[in-house]
Amino acid sequence: MIKSLDAITYNLSILDERNHKVNTALSTKEALEYGSDDSIKYSYIISLQGDINSYSSIQDNMKLSESFSSSSDSALQQSKKITDSIKQLLIKANTSTTSDEDREVISTQIEDYKGSLLSLANTKVNGQYLFSGINTDTKPFVTDSVTGQTSYQSDNSTKSLNVEKATYVSQGVNGIDAFYYENAAVETTDSFTFSANEKILDPDGNEWQLIDSGGGVYELYLNGDTSSTPIPVTDNGDGTFTATNSTSSTLSVQHSIFDALDEVIAALKLQDIDGNAITSNEASAILTQSQFNIDNAYDAQNIANSTVGSRTAAINTYNDVVSSKLTNLKSLEQEYAGADLTALAIESKALENTYTALYSTINRMNNMSLVNFLS
Repeated sequence: MIKSLDAITYNLSILDERNHKVNTALSTKEALEYGSDDSIKYSYIISLQGDINSYSSIQDNMKLSESFSSSSDSALQQSKKITDSIKQLLIKANTSTTSDEDREVISTQIEDYKGSLLSLANTKVNGQYLFSGINTDTKPFVTDSVTGQTSYQSDNSTKSLNVEKATYVSQGVNGIDAFYYENAAVETTDSFTFSANEKILDPDGNEWQLIDSGGGVYELYLNGDTSSTPIPVTDNGDGTFTATNSTSSTLSVQHSIFDALDEVIAALKLQDIDGNAITSNEASAILTQSQFNIDNAYDAQNIANSTVGSRTAAINTYNDVVSSKLTNLKSLEQEYAGADLTALAIESKALENTYTALYSTINRMNNMSLVNFLS
């Protein structure tokens, strides 16, 4: 009898342990309570959950970046409209029937348009400047309070976005892409003249930056790295510099639309860029060239806008892929980590019946006396 009680007690302890696991699984809806329950399955579940967390984070970042992409597109669309309006005003201004007084009025209109373009170029969304490349906390364009010249403060970098594990794609465009245009293409060994406010780029997008080496010596350094071999520069003393392309690549001299508009505004007031008086014929010559320049600036904005669109489309494609992966991963997690509630409910009922039978047996044994057992 004692051995029978020991066996019943042992079986009861096993039932208690299993009942605990069943009730825990029913309440948590998880297949495993501890990793030791099934170490191989547990490791796979942990791997699945790690992937889900990674892709969820990537998806969240892509969703947060939607306003950056849409705002970049909107800002460039508005910039193109303004630049197109400037083109129409230039056509009107550069005719023999337009008086000097009318040109003064047009200069005021273009100054207003320049201000609107500058505001768009410095658009900020969710604490990030749209046109500063990776330096999204740097205001891209700043106007000098003394000279009135507007300068780009960032570099030729491009903001990137994590769209897949260890995969990043470009997002938006920088200020050079959006508000500069090519003023000259310089072949190897050719000399060229440029201003301090212009940007000099190679075909790979690297920027040759003008560095004051001291003692009136200026040099161009690749990406501003003064440890690299420089391109010697001659200071012309009039705000321009001359150099010879000593690289093996064609260099592109990029001119800012804001500098181009300053030239237009000055010419409409019968002045050169330094404020000196000029004749109507000289002003007309400047305006004729400016029409060509603003056309180029408009084309550059179109290309930048198209680039933003294609990059946004690529991000959206990755977003769809990530959404699909998350759906599949969560389905697998549910399959492996989720408890089978139907099976657990059936097992719980079976355990209840077993408990009832065991306790009934124990009760009968407790009511048995030694006399009854012997009889």
